[in-house]
Amino acid sequence: MPSCEERIYSNDYYSALFDFWPLEEEMGNLSSDFCYMKISDILGALVIHKSLLASLSYTNYTYRFLPKLYAPMQNVSFPLLKSGILQVQQPPLSLTGENVIIGIADSGIDYTLPAFRREDGSSRILAIWDQTIPYGTGSGSQDENMADRMRRWNNDSIKKRGSMDVPFGTVYTQAQINEALGSENPFMKVPSRDETGHGSAVAGAAGGKVGDEVYGGAINAEYVIVKCRQAGEELRQFYYIAEGAQAYSETDLMLGYRFMDSYCEPFQKPLVYCLGMGSSMGPHDGTSLFSEFLNNIALQRSRAVVVCGGNEGNQAGHFSGSGDRDVELRSGEGVNGFTLEIWGSIPEIFAIILVSPGGESTAVLSSIVSGTKRINFIFENTVVYVEAELAEQSSGRTLMVLRFENPTPGLWRIKMRNAGSFHMWLPVKSFLGGEVYFLQPDPEITLTEPAYAQEVITASTYADETGAFWGDSGRGFAVDGQIKPDLSAPGVDVPVPGRAPVALPGPDGAESMGNLGSFTVTGSSMSAAITAGAVAQFLEWAIVRENDVFIKGREVKSYLQRGASKEAGVEYPDRRWGYGKLNLQQAFEALRV
Repeated sequence: MPSCEERIYSNDYYSALFDFWPLEEEMGNLSSDFCYMKISDILGALVIHKSLLASLSYTNYTYRFLPKLYAPMQNVSFPLLKSGILQVQQPPLSLTGENVIIGIADSGIDYTLPAFRREDGSSRILAIWDQTIPYGTGSGSQDENMADRMRRWNNDSIKKRGSMDVPFGTVYTQAQINEALGSENPFMKVPSRDETGHGSAVAGAAGGKVGDEVYGGAINAEYVIVKCRQAGEELRQFYYIAEGAQAYSETDLMLGYRFMDSYCEPFQKPLVYCLGMGSSMGPHDGTSLFSEFLNNIALQRSRAVVVCGGNEGNQAGHFSGSGDRDVELRSGEGVNGFTLEIWGSIPEIFAIILVSPGGESTAVLSSIVSGTKRINFIFENTVVYVEAELAEQSSGRTLMVLRFENPTPGLWRIKMRNAGSFHMWLPVKSFLGGEVYFLQPDPEITLTEPAYAQEVITASTYADETGAFWGDSGRGFAVDGQIKPDLSAPGVDVPVPGRAPVALPGPDGAESMGNLGSFTVTGSSMSAAITAGAVAQFLEWAIVRENDVFIKGREVKSYLQRGASKEAGVEYPDRRWGYGKLNLQQAFEALRV
């Protein structure tokens, strides 16, 4: 019988989100029937064999509980000065993120970089949970150990969990990382690595420092890192994710945040969560499952959550309208498939007619449709799956999802009928295998999920060298008018520490470490990272130095908004700038007024 960890990694098993906690008498069946990983008090992931579950569809699982996929927000001057970050690193404040922890769930981290070490060469990384490296798949006592780990993971009464108490994967502690750094081949001892460099870039922009080169605000902060595994093949196929695209399941991201919170608890230090990923899937009003989860974290004392606003502002992936409208959508060559979400307003019940590039037309498709409707375009060799929820569980709004399989290149028309106001969103650009876009897009309300979560700090992106808003940056507000983003931060050509690319090692683990250097990264993930570093500096002042020991993320956001730099001629709050440009120095100056 496979262990829980073996099931989690197996393509024969599926992790489904549920908002219930198994009964105590059911917990005894975990090893024989299914595995359950707790995420929060009201949320968990059930790992069960696919033969015992219905096939993937919104009808079978509902939209809310089918895991969404997230993409790193990166496109592969000196921003800290204009953000007021360098100024508060200097006397009299001298804020460097000391005794504050930054938590990052991403592609991992290059722990060998000097940017993440102290002056004595020891690591500033407290732990790395690598979800891609199985802990053990043997039998006997090792299986029993895995079962014990799962039980401890799901038990909130255990206040201080052991370092290995994760449901799958491997945790490397600071002691193990330091031992690896002292060896000739570090990756032989701690094999966790960042293959894409995105997670390392986020960590570097938040608090990296090499000698006199300062890359982030929180240069003395510590890190807890989660290297997330890539989403499973079934989810990738369901969402038609382009081959080679980086895609992460929100289930694994939420599990990562639960690990950060529990691992950091014994240290009794403030914790800043930084998310440099985003998704266009969702209601865009702060009611999504991930948004609710992050809100609960941000409302805890000594916790703050920083989220990027995404890179979808100029990608022509959003359309908004009202009434009877013909929406034109172009699909290019080489696109294997894509999803399209149509969100109506309460209490409207709308209908659509879909017209292919060759002129084939469907019957009227109502948002009351039940089950999955398969539409075959005979002359186009295209299949479209249509599902709808009259009252989607998160937002209460009407939702229709179209999944295009082998879409014919050309102009598709979606004829909206009997609609009130409505919105359409395409996937983030990196998920598409080619050109898919609206001919008359709306660049507003293009922040990626979960940037609309009310209690998190959401940052849009601007270029510090020119002071101009970055065109690709996501823009607000939320569908319901909520003010998002909260502020804007630099994210164009941001310097980050790194190494020259080298080939991955052979079986013996021997490799060249590569030459130290730096490179520039553009994307909203950099805006989030710079903001997270500033938040860590603020929490050092508030909690570590006991100026406001009960502070929460909500108050931190308010202080940063109050200190944000304003431009003449802009009415704030603004859809692009929020309450202005991040300026940590002005936030402290505002405290004196």
